[in-house]
Amino acid sequence: MSNEWSRQRRNLEQYLVNRRSVLKGGLAAGAALAVPGVAGKALAAPEDPLHFVGWQYNPQIVAENVETFKTLNDENVNYELVPGEYHAVVETKLIAGQHIDMMYSEEDRIVRWNRAGWTRSLDGLPGLDEIKANMYDVNVHNMSLPDGSLGGLPYYTGFNSFVCNQKHLDAAGMEPPATWDELLDQCRKLKADGISDYPYISAWTRQWPTLSWSLFAAWYSEGAKVFDENFDPAFDENFRKICEVHRTLYEEELVVPDIMTLQGEAVPNFATGQHTYMIVHEYDQKVFNTPEMSQIAGACRNAIMPGKTRSTFIWTAVYQMGADPVDELRAWDLMQFFGGKAKDGKYHVATRWALDFGLGTPHKEVIESADVQAAFSQWKDMEVATQQLETATTRDVAKTMWFPEWDWYMMGEMQDYIRGERSTDEVIDKLHAKAVELKGLYPA
Repeated sequence: MSNEWSRQRRNLEQYLVNRRSVLKGGLAAGAALAVPGVAGKALAAPEDPLHFVGWQYNPQIVAENVETFKTLNDENVNYELVPGEYHAVVETKLIAGQHIDMMYSEEDRIVRWNRAGWTRSLDGLPGLDEIKANMYDVNVHNMSLPDGSLGGLPYYTGFNSFVCNQKHLDAAGMEPPATWDELLDQCRKLKADGISDYPYISAWTRQWPTLSWSLFAAWYSEGAKVFDENFDPAFDENFRKICEVHRTLYEEELVVPDIMTLQGEAVPNFATGQHTYMIVHEYDQKVFNTPEMSQIAGACRNAIMPGKTRSTFIWTAVYQMGADPVDELRAWDLMQFFGGKAKDGKYHVATRWALDFGLGTPHKEVIESADVQAAFSQWKDMEVATQQLETATTRDVAKTMWFPEWDWYMMGEMQDYIRGERSTDEVIDKLHAKAVELKGLYPA
């Protein structure tokens, strides 16, 4: 390993620690952040603090944002970092009766937590109609409850992107594949020609944002609905095709043997420059094109997903308001500061996430600003990204009560299937039966 890559690897590991990993000290770190700070707290701040629960993405910056909010609003806020499997831990806290005024949430918990009585709709809160009018329709759809009311304000929005190592494509005289069969053929040639021992890499671990998200991106790219309009299983030939592509990649050793245990969502692996293709969270392309963290800076190219439809999976993560906040309007101020525009008229949080880390936002005023557009164009092809965004597919089934349980089950079964432990018919039968079973456990 070269000295330069050793330095880049250290920088990348620190970035990933800040992004997804528990701060040093684990639970102790979370407890420390939960203690109200003195800095920035105005004398007029209310005695009862708002309680805000968040996951492990740059918590040091979230803590800074909390202090900014406290100063702007003369407020008192406890920020608690939740380590580990965030949604499972937070559900345990909520079941136990812990009071939370605002919490992070992914799409598959918006309805689940609302119906459980832990969170509330935002309808009726002042200024909400204007906020919705200034966001993209697809994101409003992502964040809405079945009755049409809004279930949260946006933390960020993203989609899974198909990225390429241009150095490998140049060496092989290739263009990005248009179909999954073409991808397999290209990977075989890249391996045979010694350009890449393992041309494909992706997030295949059994964790919340990994195997499920990359699979759904691929299923949607091939035109598989996965679930129909009634949320019944629709495991058709397109669904089957993607399952079989994944097993072929593994069987033919076109992926690294330990792909199901890779840390950091396999981002450090692609940053080595040893792989050619990857499905990855769009914002990670910024990492791959940052010299301080990557061996292929300037050579990571985003391309349209291969497949029949060329679609991908798009989601919107949110902040949800607790069902019984300490004070509704105080909690709403906190929601707007983090999920929109602060009382000083600035998008403090969304703008910082966009400029510093490449995260998208539903707020048109931010994403369409000259500063953000210029920043994004430094590390991705904006024309390709826009085309991919316009053809992306939302995962509406995630708003059912039972989907999180099926999703977790699915990842385990798919890992076993990819390893060759059962046939395609067997895994499809098992996934279908589990969906029917779980759907029957919850009222419509």
